[in-house]
Amino acid sequence: MTGILSIDFDYFIDITAMDRDRLFPAGSDEVPQEQLVFMWNDSYNKYPEIKDIDVIDEYYYLKKLLEEYDIKKEHIFIADTHKDIKDVIDLVPMNEVLKVVNIDFHHDYYHYFMGGDIYNCGNWLRRLVEDRPETKVKWIRREDSQISSLEGDFPFENTTNIKVLELDKFEYIFICKSPEWTPPHLDIKFNEFIDFIL
Repeated sequence: MTGILSIDFDYFIDITAMDRDRLFPAGSDEVPQEQLVFMWNDSYNKYPEIKDIDVIDEYYYLKKLLEEYDIKKEHIFIADTHKDIKDVIDLVPMNEVLKVVNIDFHHDYYHYFMGGDIYNCGNWLRRLVEDRPETKVKWIRREDSQISSLEGDFPFENTTNIKVLELDKFEYIFICKSPEWTPPHLDIKFNEFIDFIL
C-alpha cells in the first residue's frame, strides 16, 4: 500500500464556513490568476477584516509533526490547485493500493467539472475513487466543513482530529495553496510551510 498525504492549505485558514461564504470571492481553479487577484482585491476592499485572518493551531502542529517524517524531497509536491494531485497519483502503479489522507476544509468528493479536464480542485477525490475503487481514504476536516455529497454524507472515514496522522506512514506528500480559498496575505504562511518542509 502506498500512502499519499494530501494537504490543502485552505484547511488552516482561521475562519468559519459561514464567513468564508460571506467574505471570500466565489472562485475556482478555473479562474485565471489575473482575475483572481482582482476578485481578492475587491473582497479586501469590501471586507477589511479579511486582513486580520490568520491560521489555526493545527498549522504549527503539522509543521512539527512533519519534522519527524523521512520523505525524499523528490516525493514532496507543491501546487496551486488540488487537481494537480493527479500527477502524484499517476506515479503509483495501478496495481498498487493507495491510501490517501486528505487534510482539507472541503471533502473534494463533488461531481462537478468544467471545461475539458475531468479532474478539478473539487472532484479529484471522486475521480480517484472511480479510477481506483480499492483506494483507502481518510479526510481530516474542520468542525464546520460540509460533509454532504449528492449521495448523502461523505462515504469514507473522516475526523476533525489531526493527531490521527501520527498513526500513518506516507511515501508522498502533496501540498496545494488553493488561492481561491486562501487570502493573499497568508501567502507568507504558505511559503513558510513549504520552506520548512523542503
